[in-house]
Amino acid sequence: MGESDFLVNQTVTDKEQDSSPSTSTALFKAGVIACLPTILGYWSIGFAAGAIGTVSGFSPLEITLLSGLLYAGSAQFLFYSLYAAGAGALSIVAGVLLINLRHILMSSYMAMYFTRSTAMQKFIGGALLTDETFAVAAQYGNRHGDLPFAWLLGLNVTAWLNWIIANLMGALLASTLPESLVHGLGFSLVAMFIALLLMTWLASRQRMLELVAVAVAVLVVAVFVKRLDANVVILLATVSAASVATVLLNRKSRVEGGGTNA
Repeated sequence: MGESDFLVNQTVTDKEQDSSPSTSTALFKAGVIACLPTILGYWSIGFAAGAIGTVSGFSPLEITLLSGLLYAGSAQFLFYSLYAAGAGALSIVAGVLLINLRHILMSSYMAMYFTRSTAMQKFIGGALLTDETFAVAAQYGNRHGDLPFAWLLGLNVTAWLNWIIANLMGALLASTLPESLVHGLGFSLVAMFIALLLMTWLASRQRMLELVAVAVAVLVVAVFVKRLDANVVILLATVSAASVATVLLNRKSRVEGGGTNA
């Protein structure tokens, strides 16, 4: 037997071992363990999301279903904020899609580990991917050169279940509070949205550019708020701000690239 034949047979043997039930179970458990350091983060944000969902007028069942189906912390906060503000379905859907566009980049990076995976495995792996599980999975893939589906499933399912449970606990606790106190907590929606915005802005390397985008959005709202439907104004402001920021960012990149080449 030649060396090449031996390597081929060895690769086939390794794949068969990786797909065996015992190996898959061990990998799943390892994924669960890898998720444990992130659980506190899921519980703290999920608990707040569930409570704010109750303040926004949703039942614990609705909050639980939303947390399991939407499964996106920042998008859920945005959903509750827009709903409480009376935004239409189109504005809410557009806002959720825009805030989750980063998942395209994360999934594109993870795609190199799914070349041999089935369509269902790709769907499940991508649907349950979050910022935290992406960081853990990317680190694992870089270290081992591979990302077994069983390991990723253990990681993602653990995070997903804990997020749902945390949302439910937050909703149940908020639902036991006196109605007067719940209504008094309405400011938490605005406070949470401002906090998320400030945290994102402070961590950004393009602060001035983002301030310009905010200014453009405020200007569009001020000009059209009394002339168009509120939902249309929100979409117009979002698209205008994003377009201006993209143009300015591309121009800045070209200038910096020209200066480097010079």
